[in-house]
Amino acid sequence: MEKNKISFTVIEVIMVITIIGILILFALPRMRVIYSIKLQGAIKKLVQDIKYTQTVAITTHTDYAISFNPSENSYQAYQVPDGNLLKDPHTHQPLVVDFDEISQYKGININSVDFGGTNILQFNWRGNPYDGNGNPLTREGRIILSYHDESFTIIISPQTGNIEIQ
Repeated sequence: MEKNKISFTVIEVIMVITIIGILILFALPRMRVIYSIKLQGAIKKLVQDIKYTQTVAITTHTDYAISFNPSENSYQAYQVPDGNLLKDPHTHQPLVVDFDEISQYKGININSVDFGGTNILQFNWRGNPYDGNGNPLTREGRIILSYHDESFTIIISPQTGNIEIQ
């Protein structure tokens, strides 16, 4: 009798392990979807902040910039040249975003930023994009964000400041 009981327990363990394995196989693809949603949320936030900064530059006839710090996964928007931080339209706090400090974006990396060799994107009062040295962009500006093994590139066109996501 006890042999059957032990065999039955071993069979139960094998069945449980099999069921857990099957559940994991179904859950893994969904984790990729969650990763993608998290990254897309961060991209949406960044694109909105870039467009907002450009809009404020146009409406106030004042130059504004966004400075990126890839090593700290952060960025901030400010008025050029005095450095007064732009206020976030939703929170009315300074527009400073640190992906490492915001729980919904934790783990998002700013892999690279290139605006004419600088980490700063400026907009003049007409909404035209400039690099951090105050020169008009002559080629596309790029920001690469990643989360786990997925990444997207945000491209800012030189003359218009239009944004494309790849």
